[in-house]
Amino acid sequence: MNENFNRDYRVPISESFCCDGHCCLLTSKSLGGSNYTAVQLSDVMLSGDNARVAALLAAGVCLPVCFPGDCALDEKTIFLVGELSEPEEKNWIARLAWKLKIPCGRLILCCGCFAEDLEPALSDDPEAGNYGQFQIVEIPPGDYLVEIYAYLESVTVKLGLHRYTRTGDYIEDAEKRRWYERNRPGLPDLGYLIRLKPLEAPPPLPELNEGWFEKFEFRD
Repeated sequence: MNENFNRDYRVPISESFCCDGHCCLLTSKSLGGSNYTAVQLSDVMLSGDNARVAALLAAGVCLPVCFPGDCALDEKTIFLVGELSEPEEKNWIARLAWKLKIPCGRLILCCGCFAEDLEPALSDDPEAGNYGQFQIVEIPPGDYLVEIYAYLESVTVKLGLHRYTRTGDYIEDAEKRRWYERNRPGLPDLGYLIRLKPLEAPPPLPELNEGWFEKFEFRD
């Protein structure tokens, strides 16, 4: 175990992580202590069946999230076990939360949900750690509340500032951006913060769209 586990513990996204797509899966190396295989998990996720996916989520097996653009987490992303700093708490703009069971103490972030992408992440092959489509973060084993916070530099917020006009043009809401720049300007090199803390009670289940979470909750 890392000596920093008794304090707030931060890990930056790996420079080698690359997700050339919209969707990422948070899970654990043990798939929540379940009996699922990578193929079985992939089959459920690829089915797009909200009811089948919801059963996985209820068991804390995974947290599937689709962002509004490619490569959302490839940079300016931090994993945090512990409490947000005062600036991190003050500056977040949108949030998505669910739960994960991580009895093995190894959190996995994987690009997509195809079995061929999951299997290297779940393997014991030491060379698999260099595979750019996933990252493994060691944390204390347990059940966690997982919150993904989006800041001004995130794809979620940047595209969330845009809207369609009556004439069909897709434009940025400049007034809202200026408000954010004054009130929640964010932090240097921080787009997303993936925060884990011991689970006390399950959060409300976010809305699923074909098996994926897509909607972040924006605060005023």
